[in-house]
Amino acid sequence: MPIKTPFYADFNELAQLALSYRSAKPLLVALHYDLFTWIEKGYDAVPRLSRRLGLDARATRLLLDALCALGRLEKHGTRYRNTRAGRRLLVASSPEYMGSNLRYQEYTWDAWSDLRHVLKSGKPRTDLLGWIGKDFFTGDYIRAMGDVTREPARDLAAKLGWEGATRCLDVGSGAGTFAAAFVEAAPGVSADLFDLPAPLAVARGLLKGHPRFGRFGFREGNYLKDSLGEGEYDQVLISNVTRVEDVKVNRMLVRKAFKALRPGGRLVIHDYVIDADRTGPRFSALLNLHLLVFTGKGSAYTADEYAGWLRQAGFEDLKRIPVSPESLHPSLAVVGRKPARA
Repeated sequence: MPIKTPFYADFNELAQLALSYRSAKPLLVALHYDLFTWIEKGYDAVPRLSRRLGLDARATRLLLDALCALGRLEKHGTRYRNTRAGRRLLVASSPEYMGSNLRYQEYTWDAWSDLRHVLKSGKPRTDLLGWIGKDFFTGDYIRAMGDVTREPARDLAAKLGWEGATRCLDVGSGAGTFAAAFVEAAPGVSADLFDLPAPLAVARGLLKGHPRFGRFGFREGNYLKDSLGEGEYDQVLISNVTRVEDVKVNRMLVRKAFKALRPGGRLVIHDYVIDADRTGPRFSALLNLHLLVFTGKGSAYTADEYAGWLRQAGFEDLKRIPVSPESLHPSLAVVGRKPARA
């Protein structure tokens, strides 16, 4: 007779998944009020912290105690301290601060809460361009993308060869983290950032203190409507863009990139990829739902799909470069070269 699996062996895992929002929300709300930064500044007891931020003292204590239970803070008597990871990632003055990206997750909370409606309509109430049009959203969104792409950009820059490359284009450049990583990795390279006016203004502000600022160019444009140039670049990067567009648009972007490249130049498409059956990796399968509720279009694509688009556009010598494979959310770059005879 088969041994019956204990009830809690199955139920505990299910309950942990269903209740995971109770772990996420305290962290996101703490970042909304920048509690980790204020604690690092010395506002480390409930009375002083709650008065400084205009919060209810009891509610603040309950939140801080919950963050201790989650391992995000430490409690010593009546005082709270940041953990080592908290000082590194959650305090705004840290050069490795990730709070912008985590705060962005709360912006998407309501969109995810609308999943029941979206399953009937197939569309979110507000698409990505609608969000970008909101003054309160754009700056935080671009900074959030800058946080999460900082390390992948450095990893990709280190893995790309730069011999003979002098001019690059970053399409849908966001915070400019990839452009920054490229000019840091290759002394002879300049990089043009191509994006809508509002995101480009944010990127300009983020990069203004960069020691190689003079090697950045800023091109306002809409990649859906505008040319990327003709025979101007040694490299075109399309990073974290394809997942928010459909196949038709992505094929168009690949053709535009081919036209913008000099003979022998390369296109680098970088994004998260999904397996052929579209059930994994887990992050990519959930990313597809995120795109459904937040943008209403786009998808995580397979590596073979990317390669197919490049071949159809005339690229050759295709290769695949794993990016940040040690990350919880690794990504992939698919690279193709425009024929030297083109």
